[in-house]
Amino acid sequence: MRIEITTDAAEYRSRTEQFLLRDPLRHTVMTTSIASHVAGMHGPVATPHFLSLHADDASVVGAAMRVDGRDIYLGELPDGGAVAVADALAEVIPENGGVEGIIADATAFAERWSALHGVGFHESYTTRLYRLGALRVPDVPGSLRRATESDAARCVEWAGAMRVETGISPRTQDDAVIRNRVAAGFLWFWERDGRPISMASNQIPVHGWSRISLVYTPPEERGRGYASAVTAHLAQLLRADDLNVCLFADMANPTSSKIYQAIGFHPTHEFVHHAFD
Repeated sequence: MRIEITTDAAEYRSRTEQFLLRDPLRHTVMTTSIASHVAGMHGPVATPHFLSLHADDASVVGAAMRVDGRDIYLGELPDGGAVAVADALAEVIPENGGVEGIIADATAFAERWSALHGVGFHESYTTRLYRLGALRVPDVPGSLRRATESDAARCVEWAGAMRVETGISPRTQDDAVIRNRVAAGFLWFWERDGRPISMASNQIPVHGWSRISLVYTPPEERGRGYASAVTAHLAQLLRADDLNVCLFADMANPTSSKIYQAIGFHPTHEFVHHAFD
């Protein structure tokens, strides 16, 4: 296998798009990240690294990336591909702090990275990817509203609170990313009596798919169905634009998984994140 690494998102999209779109649901994180970088939605953030694996005939057979200073993310890989990716990135981004992907690939990568750098690793979280089937919209008081520039500070605050609750370390570029998402029209509130009480976001649509993320309700507003409402109504809006809809849920949080399945989402793939000690 031959490996190519680039920091140019447009070049990478041209090189790998056909491969990634063989399974756009599985690759939702990669395709939306690439599209967001091409669209300039990430601003002055850490240099991205996009990796592709190629067969002898030059066709793409695997993909991985590291963007926004996050940890390495693995797309579909051939047998032995996780080890090859770890070898290729070990000297390029030695400061990398973890890896996420399908369980078998992420674990193989973590084992190889640990051997190369002499560090341990541990499982920090697992997630399940869901796709929307028959949507069931709950009857909850309130309405959906797109966040505007005047809401940006609240969106940044709530996104930060969500990261703290889920144990995700904050990064200096997070605030800029959220503000760019507000400017692009991708952040939404569930509002009641003129007051935002829950939040959700949709990722930039890519080839007929959009992913819902950043579903957050402040603790004092929980237990009233607002997260279900904002998610379902945003999904309904995306469906009206002829988009397929997906989202991730933390497998350690049975409440979110129950909410999403109740409104029509069905589990597909499971992913793990390993952090290096």
